[in-house]
Amino acid sequence: MSALALKAYRSAAVDVRCTDADKRDLVIMMYDGAIEAIRLARVHAERTERRAVSSSVSRALTILNGLRETLDVQNGGSVASHLDDFYQFLIRKLVRAGSSTDTVDLAECEDLLGQVREAWASINPVTVGQVNQRMFIVRT
Repeated sequence: MSALALKAYRSAAVDVRCTDADKRDLVIMMYDGAIEAIRLARVHAERTERRAVSSSVSRALTILNGLRETLDVQNGGSVASHLDDFYQFLIRKLVRAGSSTDTVDLAECEDLLGQVREAWASINPVTVGQVNQRMFIVRT
């Protein structure tokens, strides 16, 4: 399979997953993408590949900003507000990490985001509708 075909396949697979997913699943997918980008940034930092670190950190930052944009902080209560603060904290740490080859901030971000990802994954599917209504901006 060519690299172009593989890229198209991956893109189509993600599109299908996004179409069929509820907001909880989409958030988990975004966490997975951010965690993977941070992991790659850490690998590149260990190899002192600054440009690659910057690129991976940039991808993680884009995902985190996307997560922040989905929050309805006004109506989402304390959980949405705390998530917004959490995302901002991670963004600050990643910006700092993106300009160095130190892996401490990257490892911490990866660990923290992994813990929150697991919390999202453990949400009971019965209550997903309530989570979706309370925390996210619903665009119709």
